[in-house]
Amino acid sequence: MKGDVKNIYRSMLDNLSALRAFVAVVEAGSFSEAGYRLNVMPSTISKHVSFLEEKIHGQLIVRSTKHLSVSELGRRFYDRCLIILKEVEETEAEMLEYQMEPQGKLRITMGPSFAGYHLPRLIPSFLERYPKISLDFRVTPELVDLIDHSIDVAVRISSNLEPGLIAVKLAPNIRSVCVSPAYVEKFGMPAEPRDLESHNCLLTNEASSTAKWRLLQDGVENVVHVSGNLVVNHGDIYKQAILDGVGIGHLSRYLVYQEINDGRLIELFPDRGVINSFIYVVYPQRRNLPLKTRVFIDHLRDAFRGTPEWMA
Repeated sequence: MKGDVKNIYRSMLDNLSALRAFVAVVEAGSFSEAGYRLNVMPSTISKHVSFLEEKIHGQLIVRSTKHLSVSELGRRFYDRCLIILKEVEETEAEMLEYQMEPQGKLRITMGPSFAGYHLPRLIPSFLERYPKISLDFRVTPELVDLIDHSIDVAVRISSNLEPGLIAVKLAPNIRSVCVSPAYVEKFGMPAEPRDLESHNCLLTNEASSTAKWRLLQDGVENVVHVSGNLVVNHGDIYKQAILDGVGIGHLSRYLVYQEINDGRLIELFPDRGVINSFIYVVYPQRRNLPLKTRVFIDHLRDAFRGTPEWMA
């Protein structure tokens, strides 16, 4: 008996209708009244009770032509059913509250450049608005598999997202060709995109000291083959090298627009850039998106709504 009751407890989600029917019969004193209370046919109630009796190999309800009574086994099982159904009701209420008020740990991944610039602007306002959410960031230049690492949401800057993800486009990733006044004073100012081929162009995420930068030349998109004496995959080091006059750089405008505005960097060919990637927020495909994930996505969309200052 104990083993059978434990098995029913473990599979309660599969048998909730039967458990509720049995409890209704005990409390109502008849199959017809139980059916009325649950808005189902009395025959359905009877089938549920018979199913339980067959499962535990014992009689729960003693039936007669005039009335029914609950067996001793039925009384013990009724007490256990009340515990089960109470736990289910409390769980349902907790889940409803969870969905009504965003809460829980939200796991996020993004690249270091985006995180370094945007997170200080995004985190305080988000946590102030949603104090029951805790943020767990994985900041890395590597593409993290969201499913394998239990990541809820990611920010990607890409022209070719990996399959199997739902993507929300936030903004175009406008890239700027930048140079410091010190470099210009020493080596001159490139007049046309093709002139970059004879300058020291600093590279990122390249396997060699050559790269292809896409720019408009006479209104037509062209590939400019550039090379340089520094290859680095760390955004802060790359940017600092440009500021120090080591060479010409090509990087996301949100990283350098402030330096462009205050004159520490000069933006070359501002009207000739080609948008070949976008900033996305992505998440794994799932039937019901958790509220904590949904509000974070909305927070990002609000932050990028309109024209961000670095795009103006």
